[in-house]
Amino acid sequence: MIDQYLLRYFLAVAETGNFSRAARAVSVTQPTLSAGIAKLERELGARLFDRDRQRVALTPAGSRFLVRARRIAAEYEHALVELAEPAEPSLLRIGVLNTIPTRVIGRALAAHRAEAPGEALELLDGSERDLAERLERGRIDVALTVVRPHHARYRPEVLARERYMMVLPPGHPLAAEHEILAEQLAQDRMALRRHCEALPEINRFFTQRGVRPRFVLKTTSDERVLAVIRSGAGVGMMPQGFADGSVRFVPVRDFELTREVGLLRAGSARRSAFLEILRGIYREEQEQAGDPPMVLEGPALARALTSLP
Repeated sequence: MIDQYLLRYFLAVAETGNFSRAARAVSVTQPTLSAGIAKLERELGARLFDRDRQRVALTPAGSRFLVRARRIAAEYEHALVELAEPAEPSLLRIGVLNTIPTRVIGRALAAHRAEAPGEALELLDGSERDLAERLERGRIDVALTVVRPHHARYRPEVLARERYMMVLPPGHPLAAEHEILAEQLAQDRMALRRHCEALPEINRFFTQRGVRPRFVLKTTSDERVLAVIRSGAGVGMMPQGFADGSVRFVPVRDFELTREVGLLRAGSARRSAFLEILRGIYREEQEQAGDPPMVLEGPALARALTSLP
């Protein structure tokens, strides 16, 4: 292997045609440069320059080596430039269930931008089925979604358990109750979440109790549902993860359906600042709600999943 400084010495002599000028160009003494050229010639086993008092000229071997030396020097400089440039951030492709509260994602993105600018994110909204298919095909790296018993192969990590509750306007007559009956809502108009993964169970529960609600809204927008409820125009059924203080979440007697929200991975686990931020947000929200922190894996997760509808 030829030392880089020897190439610099050689190129300086070849370009200036003079040992003294070459020494000044590379900021060394002439004896140092001459010793370097002699060392290079020994390593190559060939004389590179013809020297006399008038001039320094390349030998045929020196001319051939000059082409290689310039190419090596150019590649070396190019490598230095590449190393000096900022590295491309790693990319994490995340599928987000479309019934995950926008507030949670917004908080996570704001914290991530401040704390981990070196990790690039690509977020994709989708339904449960859509996210599962994309995981299967390797089109996303991780999904924040509802965890089901059949998701074991995706190494699920449950972040929260959320109960489905009735959502009422603050001024609703039942807003101060700790629990309400389905029959008490028979005269209310409902804001229906058409994309809700628990919609069949919710419809069956109310139908069995003779409650056939009238609808004020049918939509796939959770934000619009909440806006209608805040306005007092209707009520709705949502996971308690949507609770934000602007509306009242009240349990419905005998309706104890919950959903497990967590992470599913397509490939081998890797550290991610964004996922750590999500874990922290869910821990904080559970603590504020008075629930114990919940990150389930292994046997505890298997037991929890068997209770899912």
